[in-house]
Amino acid sequence: MTTEKLHEELTKAIDLLDAGDPATALQLLDKYIGHTPTDPNAHFYRGDTLAELGRLDEAIQAYRSGTDIVADDPDALTTLGDLLFEAGRHQEALAQYRAVLLIDPKDADALVSIGLVHNALDQTEEAMTAFRQAIEHEPDNTFAWNALGDLYYGSGDHKAAIDAYQKGIELDPTDPAAYHNLGELYYDLEEYDPAEENCKKAVKLAPDFSMAYLTLGGICMDQERMKDALTYYRLYLKYETSPQAADMLAEVRAVVEGLQEELKE
Repeated sequence: MTTEKLHEELTKAIDLLDAGDPATALQLLDKYIGHTPTDPNAHFYRGDTLAELGRLDEAIQAYRSGTDIVADDPDALTTLGDLLFEAGRHQEALAQYRAVLLIDPKDADALVSIGLVHNALDQTEEAMTAFRQAIEHEPDNTFAWNALGDLYYGSGDHKAAIDAYQKGIELDPTDPAAYHNLGELYYDLEEYDPAEENCKKAVKLAPDFSMAYLTLGGICMDQERMKDALTYYRLYLKYETSPQAADMLAEVRAVVEGLQEELKE
């Protein structure tokens, strides 16, 4: 196969992945890699495709194949770390993020990712140190401020969490995740008005933000606004596509069925 044809095949695979057809994209990528096994980007795209299909272990292996070819790609190392983190392989994830810091010791996103792993391991002090270092290197990093807010939230320091989330919003008022995080916190505090207000801002910015619809459904259920709850839960079911959300999807479907029966009366 000519180089031009191979390039067309890779481009088509990427387009299919972007268009939401990972199964067909994978077929083309496998074919392309069969002809061009030393192209690291093809392995990385294959990893992205396998991740979209929920085949996490294979996605990790694909990224490892790519990083065996090019070992100093910070984006690839970060994504590999993210996949390992998602798979619960925390120490391996830390190793990838630390490899990014060897390339750039001031990479704020890598420091935040390190903090997130430590937080998942209940290593609060190590997580706090990593988040603070990230903010020191990059004070306008909203990823770091949101992560710091999550840390304070989990430790029960709600005021500090609110301050951190609001700092993130101040830095980037177009970030839907920051609004949802703040809304979720207010919801847990049973402060329903600010909770709903912030979650609505999240879905206004990102109409497919499934988790914000889930929180809005819960707010409405707690206020016995059943029709509104049904609307939001249906939107959650419409937009949530992650294989990791299977249990929650099943739970919400059951709630939707119950609400539909109740509202018939």
